[in-house]
Amino acid sequence: MESSQLKIAEKLVILNDRAVGMLTRIYNIKKACADTKSKPAFLADKHMENVIKHVARKFPVVDARMNTSTFHYVDTMKEDIIKSLGLYYYTFADLMELKDNILQLLTTMDACQCQLDISLNYELTAGYLNLVVNLICLMVLLSRVDDRKVVLGLFNAAYDLLHGQSESSFPRLGQMILDYEHPMRKLSEDLGPLNRLISSALSSLSPVYLRRNITANTWRNAQILSLTANPQQILYAAQTDTVLWLLRHLSEWPSSSKKASKHCDELVDRQLPELLYYMLELRQLVTKYSDVIQRYYLKYVNGYDAIMTRELVANINDLNEDDAAILSDFASSISSINSDTDLRALRLDWFRFQARTSMARSPFLLTKNRKLAIIMNTNVFHLKMIDLQDEMLKETSDLSVYCFYIKTLERQWRSCLTLPSQSRFALCFARICGHFSCALHDMCPEEKNHILEKSLALCNSILDDVCQSITDVVGALCEYELRLAEQTSPSTIAAQIVSQMLRTKGGKNAAAAAQKDPTPAGEESYRADRQTLTYPDKLQTTLIELCAGVSQYRQLFVSDHFFAPREYLSQHIEHKFVDLILAMAVDPASPSTPRRPSDLLMIIQSYMTVLQNIDACVPLDITRLFNNVLLQQTQPLDSRNKETMTYIYTKWYLEVVLRRASAGHMLWSEHLQAMISSGEGIEFAPEQYTDPRELRCLAQIIGPYGVKYLAERLTWHVASQIGELNKIVLANRDVLHTARTNFDCNERMKEVMQVLSHEPKEKKGSTSSPADAILQRTSIIGQIFSFRDALHTALEQVLLHRLPFLTSSFANLYNSMDDNGKSALGELGAAMGMQGPIDIALSNAVRAQSLQVNPDEHYQMSCLLLVAIAISLPKLATVESATYKPSLRASLNNTHCIPLAVNTMAGALFHHHGRGDIHLRMKEFLALASSSVLRAAQEMDGRQDTTNNQSALYIMLEQLVNKCRWLSMDVLEACFPYNLVRTAYQHCYQQEADTFQ
Repeated sequence: MESSQLKIAEKLVILNDRAVGMLTRIYNIKKACADTKSKPAFLADKHMENVIKHVARKFPVVDARMNTSTFHYVDTMKEDIIKSLGLYYYTFADLMELKDNILQLLTTMDACQCQLDISLNYELTAGYLNLVVNLICLMVLLSRVDDRKVVLGLFNAAYDLLHGQSESSFPRLGQMILDYEHPMRKLSEDLGPLNRLISSALSSLSPVYLRRNITANTWRNAQILSLTANPQQILYAAQTDTVLWLLRHLSEWPSSSKKASKHCDELVDRQLPELLYYMLELRQLVTKYSDVIQRYYLKYVNGYDAIMTRELVANINDLNEDDAAILSDFASSISSINSDTDLRALRLDWFRFQARTSMARSPFLLTKNRKLAIIMNTNVFHLKMIDLQDEMLKETSDLSVYCFYIKTLERQWRSCLTLPSQSRFALCFARICGHFSCALHDMCPEEKNHILEKSLALCNSILDDVCQSITDVVGALCEYELRLAEQTSPSTIAAQIVSQMLRTKGGKNAAAAAQKDPTPAGEESYRADRQTLTYPDKLQTTLIELCAGVSQYRQLFVSDHFFAPREYLSQHIEHKFVDLILAMAVDPASPSTPRRPSDLLMIIQSYMTVLQNIDACVPLDITRLFNNVLLQQTQPLDSRNKETMTYIYTKWYLEVVLRRASAGHMLWSEHLQAMISSGEGIEFAPEQYTDPRELRCLAQIIGPYGVKYLAERLTWHVASQIGELNKIVLANRDVLHTARTNFDCNERMKEVMQVLSHEPKEKKGSTSSPADAILQRTSIIGQIFSFRDALHTALEQVLLHRLPFLTSSFANLYNSMDDNGKSALGELGAAMGMQGPIDIALSNAVRAQSLQVNPDEHYQMSCLLLVAIAISLPKLATVESATYKPSLRASLNNTHCIPLAVNTMAGALFHHHGRGDIHLRMKEFLALASSSVLRAAQEMDGRQDTTNNQSALYIMLEQLVNKCRWLSMDVLEACFPYNLVRTAYQHCYQQEADTFQ
């Protein structure tokens, strides 16, 4: 047979591609059979156990018709079995056919006495060796497929039951499975006769192998690895060889003995991430400048290679007609190529020429024309650099092999993160995931989704791990910065002052103070040696290295998806910032109590100082990050549906502070503008959470939105208290109406007070009289309003400091309006911390609660509510805890908050009704209250125990007028002598002064 008819070159190309595709298919089958989730479900069916055992034991002799009882279940589902196992079976059949074709081609080449030399006929030698390697891999992989006998035997049994005869290829296929139970033994039998050809091909690799397995220093000394002397050598696959060698030896290295384990540790290359990084960078540079490379080699081929080849071919005389035509056509074709020319035919012509001239019977031997081989191989390389740059990159720097060494990849990237010198190269492992698609083949489309999903999941995991490492370092730096801030905090300075005083006194206290002496601020700045790295220096260095890796890539392209490392980092830092804040929001000494707002604000500012420094390491929008985090903390729930600082503080102030204040454990001091403890049994100091400084810090933490949320919750709590008051008013409606119309009749008023002072014993859980309940609930409302007004004042001060121009502009607009205009801007003013004439929030809450009530009836109830409060005030004269303390400007039972409650409730209630009679209702209230107080004073005249409380009532009336914009001192003088107010103040101050003496 003529050498041209053997088609050796074409067969090598086709069979090698077919073998790679078959490898992919067999690997997919192996993986599917090993996974219980992906293999056919009936293989795990209990009814199939006996069948599977029978097939595995008798394979390949499986006679389903002679064992009807055993294969009865198979007969019932034979069509499903054929459908499910058909892909597996025919893949093995294709493998058998491929093996036969490969062995036939290898035998043909051996019979033709081909002479293989990698330096001369590169395509032929490489194709031959690749085919041998692919055959060995296929057979070894076949022997490792689980349940291969069961799959083939079941399919053939089902086929036999359906068609009445075995599948035609099953006998040979079954014999192949048996022959390759021990693949190396059978392969040695198959390839043994080809020993001469294989040995000659391998022997030609010796010079290349030696050159590629010497040290880099030797390469540099010989100018093999030089950008100036031999720039084309940079693209040699030396780095890929190193990576592949490490991967394969790490996965197969024995680990049974300590000595083997020691050698395995020596295989770990700590600089591998850096090597991978520069491989990928070179690869990216080649891709980036592919057009430049293409133009260079295009001009090189046209200007030099074409001329050199034409002259060389013209001087060759001993070629036959076909070979001469191949070379002459090649020489003429490369002289007229351009960027759009299809060069595959030229390379295939050279491949054919190698196959024809490498046979022993060829008149022209390539081994005797080495110069021609070198020039033609160089031409082919240059042609590949024109139109096959992607294939060249895949051949020299493809890292898709990591797809099959996932655990090794995980160990390497996690080890990289622990080494500060290598951590900046950590994202190269994420870029490797983009190579996984190169492991796909058209013959196995089933692998595509799995491989792509694996690459995406791994890339996501790597980015998460890198960002998590950065956030861990950031967390450690935040803790260190917080310790520095605590050294200069007021509490630490106070402790140092106490310690210094104890040392001054001497004795045991001095020794105890010396032991508790904290580290002085600024101590960390003293260094004995500039070269010595402190703990924060190491953290900062690690942070810079990690951030350098993230900042190098704006985007990573993996499996048709773009990953943004900086966005990953931004999200991780955002979540870390939130977690740190919420973790520090709780006082470690008392888990049920949040930190003081001033302490938490100091912590947040310390953390922000650290995060602002990250901007110097990686370009992140830290301002946007702060806005996202801190704005979410002003809402009750954040984007992850977690509780925020606003929710924590709102819940605590409502359910702990104000509830205990309502129970009488705290009182509101108008002098201190804070809640203070009125007794023992409270595990925290209320003033440390409610004084103006703490409320200003709270306003900075939760912002205007958080203050609005807290104020709304307070307002709804007040609205519920008003609802309870309305129930009392409704129950005593007739009595209160009598009091309103007969307030100047002493006898009728006595009867009214007797009814309101009566304690209903028949009602369970209610032991107080209506008057006491009215005063108590009004006091609670006053406490809530006092706290809310203090919170709004703190917010106004914060905004005035942070936004002076905006605040002053709104204040000018707000103050230039009348009461109606201010009411229209009431919600906006409350958001700015400004107090208007009407509490719009309370008015809206009352409106929401009274939707089902007749407006006229609700108006009457509102009027009677003020009447009830006014005529109940004298009851305070008999309560000892109602005594007024001038130093605190407070009563022990918080009744001094009643004026604020009355003014706020009256404004909101009657603004809701819209009749414009707020001033009339307040005058009516003052008249009723003053008349009731004077009447009670006249009745109790001479009782020494009521003098102090009467003074508190007089002061309360004066404060009511002072805090009311609808009343004036003239109105007060008209119904109440002011000299009683002056006398009351004098009496209270004198009494408190006597107490201190």
